Amino acid sequence: MNRLNLRRAVAVVAGALLGLTGVATLAAPASAHHSEIKVTAECDTAAGEWVTTWTVRTYAPQGVDTYRLTKVEGTSRTATATAPFTVDGIQATTDDSYPYQVSQPVVGTARLSGDVAEASLTVRAQWDNEYQEDSDKSASIRFSESCDKVVTPPPARPNPKATVTADCTGDVAVKLANGPEATRDADFTVTGTDGFTKAVTVGPGKDETITVPAENAGKIRVTEASQQKPLFDDEPAAAEDCVKPGEPTGSYRSTCDELIFQVENPKDGVIVKVTLTPNKGEAQTLVVKPGETGTAKFTAHEGLTVTPKAEGLDDSSPIAWKKPADCTPGGGGGDQDGPALPVTGAAAGVLAAVAGALVAAGAVLFVVTRRRRIRFTA
Repeated sequence: MNRLNLRRAVAVVAGALLGLTGVATLAAPASAHHSEIKVTAECDTAAGEWVTTWTVRTYAPQGVDTYRLTKVEGTSRTATATAPFTVDGIQATTDDSYPYQVSQPVVGTARLSGDVAEASLTVRAQWDNEYQEDSDKSASIRFSESCDKVVTPPPARPNPKATVTADCTGDVAVKLANGPEATRDADFTVTGTDGFTKAVTVGPGKDETITVPAENAGKIRVTEASQQKPLFDDEPAAAEDCVKPGEPTGSYRSTCDELIFQVENPKDGVIVKVTLTPNKGEAQTLVVKPGETGTAKFTAHEGLTVTPKAEGLDDSSPIAWKKPADCTPGGGGGDQDGPALPVTGAAAGVLAAVAGALVAAGAVLFVVTRRRRIRFTA
């Protein structure tokens, strides 16, 4: 090769080398500095909102450790409007700092309404070597359907209440109510003393009253199936301002032919029930309403006795027929007092037959009393 051709060859090679160097110098910054965005979303059915999660990550040459975001813009679009949104955790840097680490993800979230059809986030990064991206980087997500709110109804619950009120007779009214706010039936159980029990189901907004008789009302317990503690578990408070009812009176007398019993009940009394049982023959029961008089007669014979019995009577002694002294064989005659009647009055019943005292025509008076213990003797 002559000298001219050698010079030309050297020039061509040198030019080629200079061209490759220029390309490398220009291309390196563009490939080494860049950012990327990723997005995911899920529907929060409790709120009816899209929960979007945005992740920004940047890359830079070795020795470039931090960067900042000079631009962060979120935009959402519905069928009728476009609106900006912010991402919690990803904000544009407003000072001269570089708060973010290269290659470390920056994650933020944004809640969007359930009718959003599309959302996008646009950022631009600048690194601590002052290199800044020459164009924005964006990511978008589209929703093929709306995120609807799903309302889960609260669990069904009763709203049970119990009111316990005693009246002047000692009976107790237990009012069981299931409030209007209830969403299911209330299952009550009312128990008293001596085996009393009653189960009642009450619908929402309804109530029902159970009467516990006086003899079972020493202590009352009210429970409801959904409640851990009883609604009531105590002795009911006594009724106040009670007017004492009138006391019925009774008498018995012996005639030549009969042993006669009579009970008189005042208008302000309560119903009186007395069972009279002879030692021979059938028993008779007197049920005497207030303002009325009841009479029972037994055919006389030697040795006749009649035993009175009433609810709550602690002691009842037989009453014997005694033939009057002026009776003539085969008919008529005067009356004679029967023997005195010692008994114990009722502690909790409606009646007790009672004591002897002479009255007109030889009648023996006995007092009928309620709810107090009295012993009468002749």
